[in-house]
Amino acid sequence: MASPYDAIPAIQLEALQRYIRDGTPPGNFLTAVLRNDLKEAVARADATNQPLLALYVQWLYNRAPFGCWGTPEQVERWTAKRRAERDGRQGEFPW
Repeated sequence: MASPYDAIPAIQLEALQRYIRDGTPPGNFLTAVLRNDLKEAVARADATNQPLLALYVQWLYNRAPFGCWGTPEQVERWTAKRRAERDGRQGEFPW
């Protein structure tokens, strides 16, 4: 069955999943999206991703764990927390 998120490039979804799972920074465009910085996200988006900005936010809202996105501070806390937990992690996130 098709997902509404199928339009998001697989490489970008993989980067978001690595960020959520491991705290790995996903690059400038996705970091701006995670930080809820519309101006920076639009400036960093390429021709493929710019029309998908709302879809990225919907994916985060519906699929991402609470607290991993929304402000620069939340992104920094999430990154630090996931990096600290990376080696002792149990379970995976359902995508």
